[in-house]
Amino acid sequence: MASLQTLMQDYDQHLTRLEELRGLLEERRAAARADLAAAVAAGSATLAALASRQSTAVEAALARMDRGLYGTCLRCGAFIPYGVLRRVPHEQLCPECGQAGEIPAPRTALVGASGGGRPEAAVPPGQGQGIEAGNGP
Repeated sequence: MASLQTLMQDYDQHLTRLEELRGLLEERRAAARADLAAAVAAGSATLAALASRQSTAVEAALARMDRGLYGTCLRCGAFIPYGVLRRVPHEQLCPECGQAGEIPAPRTALVGASGGGRPEAAVPPGQGQGIEAGNGP
């Protein structure tokens, strides 16, 4: 069993990564809003639609973060690797589900890997495959 000190270090690392990812999401949100304003001003419906979709995806990621579900796949509940989230902080699918090509409907039930009704994000740091496990650069 891990010591309390190790668990606290893992938890601190997890919080630091979440803060970093929140910052990336906020930067992406500002950029998407600026792109949307520029597209509207230029009269480009295609660019406006693209910027609107980007803004909506970032807002949804921030909402998942606020609910404690950020970094988990909407389809299967697995962790999305930290490296993926650094590149695309608003990603909603793990690499395996993303390769399937379907965009899932939002899950209504919170189901963890153990099936205990607990979201994957609640797994203690260091025990998952996503940002807690240190996957990424």
